[in-house]
Amino acid sequence: MKGRHLVRFLAGMIGYSVLLPLSLIALSNAQSDGPAAIVVAVLPVAPLFLALSGILGAMRALDELQRRIQLEAVVIAGLLTAFVTFTYGLLEASELAPDISMIWVLPFMVMVWGIAAAVGARRYG
Repeated sequence: MKGRHLVRFLAGMIGYSVLLPLSLIALSNAQSDGPAAIVVAVLPVAPLFLALSGILGAMRALDELQRRIQLEAVVIAGLLTAFVTFTYGLLEASELAPDISMIWVLPFMVMVWGIAAAVGARRYG
């Protein structure tokens, strides 16, 4: 990731990193669970749109081979995440596994994307 794309990504991630603890503190001190609490709970997601635009810009700046590697990595990440979360959901529904928060789905998917991109880069490199 280069230049302005990296700046947008980092600005979004810094915004998220600042708003997340503030949101959690505000929610722990709140007396309400109404619409205002919902807004406060999802507020940290807003700067992630800036980070996502940085990622998209960086993807658009890649050459054909790099795009192919990233596309394959994203497809692998999406499919593997869908398979793992669906399988685990069946186990949860059967009460054979403890409930896990959906907050872990995105980090899992990003981790798989990174691993698949690294493997793909080695395969073509």
